[in-house]
Amino acid sequence: MTDLDRISLLARLARAVANEGSDRPLEERLCRAYLSILGGDGAALTVSYTRPGRITLCVTDDVAARLEDLQDVLGEGPGPTAYDTQDITVADLRSRQGRWPLFVDAAREIAGAEVLYAVPVRATGAVIGVLSVHHSGRVLPDRAHAQFLADAIGAALVKDIPQDSDLTAGPWSSRSAIHQATGMVVVQLRISPDDAMALLRAHAFSHDTTLAEVASQIISRRLSFSNEAEDEDS
Repeated sequence: MTDLDRISLLARLARAVANEGSDRPLEERLCRAYLSILGGDGAALTVSYTRPGRITLCVTDDVAARLEDLQDVLGEGPGPTAYDTQDITVADLRSRQGRWPLFVDAAREIAGAEVLYAVPVRATGAVIGVLSVHHSGRVLPDRAHAQFLADAIGAALVKDIPQDSDLTAGPWSSRSAIHQATGMVVVQLRISPDDAMALLRAHAFSHDTTLAEVASQIISRRLSFSNEAEDEDS
């Protein structure tokens, strides 16, 4: 995937998040934005997937909620496997043959559930959760795009990236530049400051750099999300 592909996907993610409105929690808007970009009938976002502190941050519909609960109860399915193996995992719920016989048998009773794929969500160098998407027999999305967007969501949700990039740390000039760059992205994409900040964090994570460097690129006009967003709208 090229840098242009990454910037385009991040711009689409930011626009999709903004289109969800500001009255919903960021995690819900990110989850729904993921669906709108890659397609699917419903999704769930769960962190600490197989750990005692597991918590589901978002479910978009009843089918997603039931599939997520089923995997939690049974301890098997593409979600737990994706979390443990750190790899995208797919379950064809129309087939009686598969890796998770108990889960597949039970999931077949849920109307509207045909295919479920789970994508590990990474942030700060580790898998922090899983984004699961169910759909009715559609072609699976590009794996690289699916993983990149899931990781961007993880970075957007984690406020404290362990680099000299937090707004509350570092020299005043760096904090000022980050504020300035955030304002520029707000203007470019017509999104809220919180959404713009989430986009900057996602870009920094996906390019293995700091917020200060991303801010510098935006201020110097070496990086702009506006052209990518305009291309998507045209």
